[in-house]
Amino acid sequence: MYEQSDFFRTLRLLSDLIGYSHGRDVDRAFLKAVGPSLAASLPAGTFPPGYDPTSGPRYPRSEW
Repeated sequence: MYEQSDFFRTLRLLSDLIGYSHGRDVDRAFLKAVGPSLAASLPAGTFPPGYDPTSGPRYPRSEW
C-alpha cells in the first residue's frame, strides 16, 4: 500500500508541476530541475520498454 500511495503522490506532484508550467512568471530553471527528478522517482515498469519521453511530438508553446 505504501508504494502505491507514493506512486499516486508522485503523479499528483507531476500534475501540479504541469499546471505550474502553464502559468505566468514560470521559473524554467525550477521546472528543469524538478521535472526530471519527479519523473525519475516513478517506480520501474511505469513506462513500456524502450519508451523515450523526449521523442514525442513537439507541442505548441513548448519553447516557452
